[in-house]
Amino acid sequence: MPEPTNLMRKQAARLFPDSEEEQAQFLNSLLVPAKERQSAVIWTSADAPTKDGLDILPEKDLPSWLPERISFLAPQVRVGKTSLFESGAIYPMDVSSIFTASAMLPVKAPRRVLDMCAAPGGKTLFASVVLVPGLVVSNEVIGKRLGILRHNLKKTGRPNLYTQSLDPAELASVAPERFDLAIVDAPCSGQSLLAKGIDNPGCFHPNIIKGNAKRQIRILSKSSECVAPGGYLFYSTCTFARQENEGAIEKFLKKHDDFTPIEVPHLSEFESELSEFRSYRIYPHRETGSGGFTCLLKKNGESKDLPELPEALVQYPTI
Repeated sequence: MPEPTNLMRKQAARLFPDSEEEQAQFLNSLLVPAKERQSAVIWTSADAPTKDGLDILPEKDLPSWLPERISFLAPQVRVGKTSLFESGAIYPMDVSSIFTASAMLPVKAPRRVLDMCAAPGGKTLFASVVLVPGLVVSNEVIGKRLGILRHNLKKTGRPNLYTQSLDPAELASVAPERFDLAIVDAPCSGQSLLAKGIDNPGCFHPNIIKGNAKRQIRILSKSSECVAPGGYLFYSTCTFARQENEGAIEKFLKKHDDFTPIEVPHLSEFESELSEFRSYRIYPHRETGSGGFTCLLKKNGESKDLPELPEALVQYPTI
């Protein structure tokens, strides 16, 4: 078995200070990834004619909160080999990504949604299918990733999806308080990739973590400016470093006291022990997914009519 680095050991000790056994279990889940982790799909098309050989878990084995348009699959299912995937009727996601995205469920009937760091498109599609907003602006500043995002969204044929490629500061400038929900699935050190068997050198290095945290706080800050009174700010990562998760939210809140982290009742068993506010963690040694973090914040004030959205933001529909 591979040996954990000192940096990995230090982080495990910070995450589970009271249990050396759990530290070892966590490290083992990263060093010896499960060969067949469970996966999930979003049914982007409501009228798929067939399940095309998908081994879907029965309802009795699913979380009670799971939306109807999402299915958990048996570990051995290879979604990419199905006609449903090729046609865009389904979109695959890691189970942990479904858990973290589900923190959006308290957001009811949003008129407009902004996905600030959208590629490859999973959170956009979750919001589109489950929340059914009036429209979604799916933003990706990196050109190569924008192409992937547009391809994935266009293939599904979902309506009212628009893409953009603006820096968060530009979006905050042109669309202040224009959205009921801003999604920040933030760029991060990606430590959970190890649980998928994907090599990610340097993901535990303090400089990598610090650099990501600084960027995340900036994105959170600018995204918050796009949220209308009474609206929501969703935050998630696929990493375990506290500095990028609870720590990023703490620093954001120090300058944005008009936002409050709120409870997501169905995630109560995953509540983080590393913060005094409501936030949630999924770990690969405890669950079938690769792991992640999420927090939902609500902006003070009463909901009212949204100001008109600049036409420039809806110049690039996906269909």
